[in-house]
Amino acid sequence: MESGIRRIADSLNTVIKDTDSVTILLETTAGQGTSVGYRFEHLRAIIDLSEKPENLAVCLDTCHVFAAGYPINTSRGCAALVDEFDSIIGLDNLVLIHLNDSIRECGSRVDRHMHLGEGKIGRNGLVALLNENRLADVPVIIETPKTKNDEADRMNLQRIYDYMKDSQNPRDSDIDTSRSTTM
Repeated sequence: MESGIRRIADSLNTVIKDTDSVTILLETTAGQGTSVGYRFEHLRAIIDLSEKPENLAVCLDTCHVFAAGYPINTSRGCAALVDEFDSIIGLDNLVLIHLNDSIRECGSRVDRHMHLGEGKIGRNGLVALLNENRLADVPVIIETPKTKNDEADRMNLQRIYDYMKDSQNPRDSDIDTSRSTTM
Protein backbone atom coordinates (compact mmCIF):
# COMPACT_ATOMS: atom_id res chain seq x y z
CA MET A 1 0.00 0.00 0.00
CA GLU A 2 2.79 2.43 0.89
CA SER A 3 4.50 1.78 -2.43
CA GLY A 4 1.24 2.36 -4.32
CA ILE A 5 0.57 5.60 -2.47
CA ARG A 6 4.10 6.82 -3.23
CA ARG A 7 3.77 5.91 -6.95
CA ILE A 8 0.47 7.78 -7.22
CA ALA A 9 1.88 10.85 -5.45
CA ASP A 10 5.00 10.81 -7.66
CA SER A 11 2.87 10.55 -10.80
CA LEU A 12 0.63 13.40 -9.68
CA ASN A 13 3.69 15.52 -8.90
CA THR A 14 4.90 14.98 -12.47
CA VAL A 15 1.51 15.95 -13.91
CA ILE A 16 0.98 19.11 -11.84
CA LYS A 17 4.53 20.42 -11.55
CA ASP A 18 4.11 23.07 -14.24
CA THR A 19 0.59 24.23 -13.50
CA ASP A 20 -1.18 26.28 -10.92
CA SER A 21 -4.60 26.31 -12.56
CA VAL A 22 -5.57 22.63 -12.52
CA THR A 23 -7.26 20.77 -9.68
CA ILE A 24 -7.10 16.98 -9.83
CA LEU A 25 -9.79 15.08 -7.96
CA LEU A 26 -8.81 11.93 -6.12
CA GLU A 27 -11.85 9.67 -6.09
CA THR A 28 -12.55 7.29 -3.24
CA THR A 29 -12.39 3.66 -4.36
CA ALA A 30 -14.21 0.52 -3.28
CA GLY A 31 -10.93 -1.28 -2.60
CA GLN A 32 -11.22 -3.99 -5.25
CA GLY A 33 -8.05 -5.99 -5.72
CA THR A 34 -5.03 -3.84 -4.99
CA SER A 35 -6.81 -0.48 -5.32
CA VAL A 36 -5.51 2.45 -3.33
CA GLY A 37 -7.96 5.01 -1.99
CA TYR A 38 -10.58 2.98 -0.16
CA ARG A 39 -9.53 4.45 3.17
CA PHE A 40 -9.44 8.20 3.77
CA GLU A 41 -5.93 7.76 5.16
CA HIS A 42 -4.75 6.69 1.68
CA LEU A 43 -6.00 9.91 0.11
CA ARG A 44 -4.56 11.98 2.96
CA ALA A 45 -1.15 10.35 2.43
CA ILE A 46 -1.25 11.11 -1.31
CA ILE A 47 -2.13 14.74 -0.61
CA ASP A 48 0.62 14.97 2.03
CA LEU A 49 3.21 13.61 -0.41
CA SER A 50 2.18 16.08 -3.09
CA GLU A 51 4.46 18.96 -3.94
CA LYS A 52 1.32 20.99 -4.70
CA PRO A 53 -1.42 19.81 -2.34
CA GLU A 54 -3.47 22.88 -3.26
CA ASN A 55 -3.93 21.28 -6.71
CA LEU A 56 -5.58 18.17 -5.25
CA ALA A 57 -9.11 17.67 -3.93
CA VAL A 58 -11.44 14.71 -3.35
CA CYS A 59 -14.52 13.24 -5.02
CA LEU A 60 -16.50 10.96 -2.71
CA ASP A 61 -18.33 8.13 -4.47
CA THR A 62 -21.17 6.76 -2.32
CA CYS A 63 -21.05 3.20 -3.70
CA HIS A 64 -17.28 3.12 -3.31
CA VAL A 65 -17.19 4.27 0.32
CA PHE A 66 -20.03 1.89 1.22
CA ALA A 67 -18.27 -1.04 -0.45
CA ALA A 68 -15.07 0.02 1.30
CA GLY A 69 -16.78 -0.46 4.67
CA TYR A 70 -18.27 2.91 5.60
CA PRO A 71 -21.89 2.09 6.69
CA ILE A 72 -23.69 5.03 5.10
CA ASN A 73 -27.01 3.17 4.95
CA THR A 74 -28.13 4.96 8.16
CA SER A 75 -28.03 8.56 9.32
CA ARG A 76 -25.56 7.61 12.08
CA GLY A 77 -23.30 6.01 9.49
CA CYS A 78 -23.52 9.09 7.24
CA ALA A 79 -22.69 11.42 10.12
CA ALA A 80 -19.76 9.20 11.13
CA LEU A 81 -18.47 9.20 7.55
CA VAL A 82 -18.56 12.99 7.38
CA ASP A 83 -16.89 13.26 10.81
CA GLU A 84 -14.10 10.87 9.77
CA PHE A 85 -13.62 12.53 6.38
CA ASP A 86 -13.38 15.92 8.06
CA SER A 87 -10.88 14.77 10.67
CA ILE A 88 -8.61 12.97 8.18
CA ILE A 89 -8.90 14.93 4.92
CA GLY A 90 -10.92 18.03 5.79
CA LEU A 91 -14.31 18.94 4.35
CA ASP A 92 -12.76 21.88 2.53
CA ASN A 93 -11.06 19.28 0.30
CA LEU A 94 -14.34 17.57 -0.64
CA VAL A 95 -15.46 19.19 -3.89
CA LEU A 96 -17.72 16.60 -5.55
CA ILE A 97 -19.97 13.64 -4.70
CA HIS A 98 -20.81 10.82 -7.10
CA LEU A 99 -24.24 9.71 -5.92
CA ASN A 100 -25.24 6.11 -6.51
CA ASP A 101 -26.42 3.03 -4.65
CA SER A 102 -24.50 -0.23 -4.28
CA ILE A 103 -25.47 -3.67 -5.52
CA ARG A 104 -23.12 -5.24 -2.97
CA GLU A 105 -23.10 -5.06 0.82
CA CYS A 106 -21.08 -2.76 3.08
CA GLY A 107 -17.46 -3.84 3.24
CA SER A 108 -17.64 -6.09 0.15
CA ARG A 109 -14.93 -4.02 -1.60
CA VAL A 110 -16.81 -4.64 -4.86
CA ASP A 111 -17.59 -1.63 -7.07
CA ARG A 112 -21.06 -2.22 -8.56
CA HIS A 113 -23.28 0.84 -8.89
CA MET A 114 -27.06 0.67 -8.69
CA HIS A 115 -29.97 3.04 -9.19
CA LEU A 116 -30.79 5.19 -6.18
CA GLY A 117 -32.79 3.35 -3.54
CA GLU A 118 -32.50 -0.04 -5.25
CA GLY A 119 -29.30 -1.21 -3.58
CA LYS A 120 -27.81 -1.86 -0.17
CA ILE A 121 -27.36 1.82 0.77
CA GLY A 122 -31.06 2.27 0.19
CA ARG A 123 -33.47 5.10 0.59
CA ASN A 124 -32.69 5.78 4.26
CA GLY A 125 -28.96 6.18 3.73
CA LEU A 126 -29.41 8.34 0.65
CA VAL A 127 -31.96 10.58 2.41
CA ALA A 128 -29.52 11.01 5.31
CA LEU A 129 -26.61 11.80 3.01
CA LEU A 130 -28.56 14.26 0.86
CA ASN A 131 -29.71 16.05 4.01
CA GLU A 132 -26.33 16.20 5.76
CA ASN A 133 -25.85 19.94 6.35
CA ARG A 134 -22.07 19.76 6.15
CA LEU A 135 -22.37 18.50 2.55
CA ALA A 136 -24.97 21.07 1.46
CA ASP A 137 -22.55 23.05 -0.72
CA VAL A 138 -20.87 20.05 -2.35
CA PRO A 139 -22.06 19.44 -5.94
CA VAL A 140 -23.61 16.02 -6.60
CA ILE A 141 -23.46 14.05 -9.85
CA ILE A 142 -25.73 11.06 -10.37
CA GLU A 143 -23.53 8.14 -11.41
CA THR A 144 -25.84 5.19 -11.94
CA PRO A 145 -26.37 2.60 -14.71
CA LYS A 146 -27.49 4.15 -17.99
CA THR A 147 -30.17 3.23 -20.49
CA LYS A 148 -30.39 4.04 -24.21
CA ASN A 149 -32.29 7.21 -23.45
CA ASP A 150 -32.23 9.49 -20.42
CA GLU A 151 -35.01 7.60 -18.62
CA ALA A 152 -32.73 6.19 -15.90
CA ASP A 153 -31.28 9.63 -15.15
CA ARG A 154 -34.76 11.16 -14.99
CA MET A 155 -35.89 8.37 -12.63
CA ASN A 156 -32.87 8.87 -10.34
CA LEU A 157 -33.26 12.64 -10.36
CA GLN A 158 -36.92 12.26 -9.39
CA ARG A 159 -35.85 10.00 -6.53
CA ILE A 160 -33.49 12.69 -5.28
CA TYR A 161 -36.35 15.20 -5.25
CA ASP A 162 -38.58 12.66 -3.49
CA TYR A 163 -35.85 11.93 -0.91
CA MET A 164 -35.44 15.61 -0.21
CA LYS A 165 -39.22 15.94 0.23
CA ASP A 166 -39.46 12.68 2.24
CA SER A 167 -36.79 13.90 4.65
CA GLN A 168 -39.49 16.09 6.17
CA ASN A 169 -41.55 12.94 6.94
CA PRO A 170 -39.07 10.08 7.38
CA ARG A 171 -40.23 6.50 7.54
CA ASP A 172 -37.19 5.39 9.54
CA SER A 173 -36.54 6.70 13.06
CA ASP A 174 -32.79 6.59 12.33
CA ILE A 175 -33.06 9.59 9.98
CA ASP A 176 -32.22 12.90 11.61
CA THR A 177 -34.24 15.58 9.83
CA SER A 178 -32.87 18.39 11.97
CA ARG A 179 -30.13 18.77 9.35
CA SER A 180 -32.41 19.07 6.33
CA THR A 181 -31.30 21.27 3.46
CA THR A 182 -32.81 22.14 0.14
CA MET A 183 -31.39 21.24 -3.21
